[in-house]
Amino acid sequence: MAGISTLGQFLDQISRLRTQQQQLGDLTVQISSGKKTQKLSGLGSEIMRTSRARVSVNELTIYSDNITNANRRINLMQTALGEVKDQADHILDGLRVAVQEGDFPDFESIQQLTRSVLSFVKDIMNQKDGDRYLFAGGDTSERPIDEGGLFEGALGEFIPDESDLTNPPLVASGMIGDWGDGTITTDQFIASYKAVNETTLGFSNPLTTNTAGKTIVRVSDTSEFDYTKLANDPSLREIVRILGVLQSLPPVQYAPGALNDPTATTFAEDTAPYPPAAKQESFFAVINDLTASLSIAVKDLTQDQFDLAQVQAQIKLVKDSNTDQINAFKDIIGEIEDVDTTEASAKILQLQTQLQASYQVTALVAQLTLSNFLS
Repeated sequence: MAGISTLGQFLDQISRLRTQQQQLGDLTVQISSGKKTQKLSGLGSEIMRTSRARVSVNELTIYSDNITNANRRINLMQTALGEVKDQADHILDGLRVAVQEGDFPDFESIQQLTRSVLSFVKDIMNQKDGDRYLFAGGDTSERPIDEGGLFEGALGEFIPDESDLTNPPLVASGMIGDWGDGTITTDQFIASYKAVNETTLGFSNPLTTNTAGKTIVRVSDTSEFDYTKLANDPSLREIVRILGVLQSLPPVQYAPGALNDPTATTFAEDTAPYPPAAKQESFFAVINDLTASLSIAVKDLTQDQFDLAQVQAQIKLVKDSNTDQINAFKDIIGEIEDVDTTEASAKILQLQTQLQASYQVTALVAQLTLSNFLS
């Protein structure tokens, strides 16, 4: 009986030691990982609650990432539009200050600036965020505007015979040629360049056929925001048109549209103002139209920037809300899954004490024999 009783004690003590060691191991893992369990099944009845919270965190994180990407693109678009506006303002300043009816302006320097600005504006329209064109709408893989010269060809040029203005012009092509040699009036010339289609201006096929689609950011299961800004929207399109005409106009001394005058003489025989004010009227009618149109386009750009800023403010509110919800769900997950390290440390100390006592008892039991007991 004594042998069986001692064996029973040993087996019971070993079982207790194993349980305590397992608990000690679990507590050690909890402290090192910060989690109550390494298996989802270890959460028991809280599995569904934490699983749903994790799904919600993942969904909200994806939407927040969408907003972050959209916000970056809107910032790039805002900067681009601001740069276009600044450059267009430089041209306006030149036209308003240097080109005044009745004066003989330094039009060549304005045109040189215009050529540079037009090239810059087209580069801005073709700006990318990674591999996505910012101003191409949903069709982000096709360049919004070409650098080609279809519009320049349609405008043409007019070069009169400076030695005798009564002679036929040396060059008269396109709309400007027709205007210069008197085939069309100044009003008809203005109407002609305003009627040029977007394909001739160089815009891509998706933009000209309205198939480019929109640029949209999805911020929730039920909400999305449109922040589309296309290269051929009225403000940008008109800036391209105006700068294209401005860079192609012949100099003021040719006074296109008024040189088909049978009484015209050589420049040297004209008297001040030079050329005569009557001959400048057509030229400045075009300049005044371009100046007024450019001023309107610049104001429209300001509205475009405001529209983008509104979308940006709205998606920021959604992102802030998403962040709050993510933090709330993470609190739920933490409440269910995270371990209280202070409590776990206290349990480890308690278990260590228990194990030490258990080892001591086991040692005493192991030493308990009949001879030891009798002695």
